Amino acid sequence: GVGTSGNGVALTFDDGPDPRTTPLILDTLRERGVRATFFVVGRQVADNPGLLRRIVAEGHAVGNHTYVHADMSKLSAAQMRDQLRATQEVVDDAIGYHHPMALMRPPYGNPYVEGSDALPTCRGVVRGERLFPVTWTVDPGDYLLGGNPDGIVRAIARANDAGRGGESDEVVLLHDNQRQTAKALPEIIDHYEGSGRRFASVDELLAAKYLGP
Repeated sequence: GVGTSGNGVALTFDDGPDPRTTPLILDTLRERGVRATFFVVGRQVADNPGLLRRIVAEGHAVGNHTYVHADMSKLSAAQMRDQLRATQEVVDDAIGYHHPMALMRPPYGNPYVEGSDALPTCRGVVRGERLFPVTWTVDPGDYLLGGNPDGIVRAIARANDAGRGGESDEVVLLHDNQRQTAKALPEIIDHYEGSGRRFASVDELLAAKYLGP
């Protein structure tokens, strides 16, 4: 299956849905037949429920990115739980039925990436909400000031060439509220296809890793 040979790549999009750029990204993914993962912010879902419905209808995975893009390392356990639950509720409201998210990505990667005293608490809350925390292996900096599409593609290419010989699956951090990301996406897909990687959603990579043969 996907990911068993370690050449899978998951494109992930944080911070949307965004009314200007998410539709462009969805158009490209549909044209290219690529399934991605969208880590959505609750208040963006509340403002753009139709876009969330489109993400789900077009077969993409949806993950929890908190309600207000909260830095979890600064929150109490109750506040962490509220951030995750409110996002799940607004996703359900947008779709019209319970659509349980299996994945969550902590904004800024905190407290998982830098580590902090909040990590044990956060782990406990995330597990209690039946979520699996997901960070990333490639960050091309698509959100940096004045980011241009070519720079994003170059960063992707550098990371992939250094990419540990294609021995491991990659999870790519992108943002669907960035215009330059929407512009760069066709070339990003070209690059990964040309290097022999196969696209998968994060849940497919995890299933292959943990449930595979």
